[in-house]
Amino acid sequence: MSDSLESQVAGATRPSQLITWLDSEGTPLDLTGATITGCLQDIYTGTSRAITGYLIVTNPMAGQFRWDYGADDVQSEGIYLVQFTATYPLGPTVARSRAANWTVEPSLCIS
Repeated sequence: MSDSLESQVAGATRPSQLITWLDSEGTPLDLTGATITGCLQDIYTGTSRAITGYLIVTNPMAGQFRWDYGADDVQSEGIYLVQFTATYPLGPTVARSRAANWTVEPSLCIS
């Protein structure tokens, strides 16, 4: 995963984001059998919260998963640090990604 993620517009839960989890050498992390969770931290307030959307492994050998945003994930515009955790059914387990920057842009539509 790069140091930043694609931005999203506040209130928009679509489209989902496809993410490739890379280790520090740029090699995809094998996500076979892993359950992915994540958290967001507002860079200005330091407030953290869990990702409420779905994190679905789509191509485990290529380290790819999809983030289907939950409404709470995109509720407020701002700049966040995002970190993902992969938990495996057998050891070794737990893997954590490096923190990545993510921006929720303001919506120009009122509704």
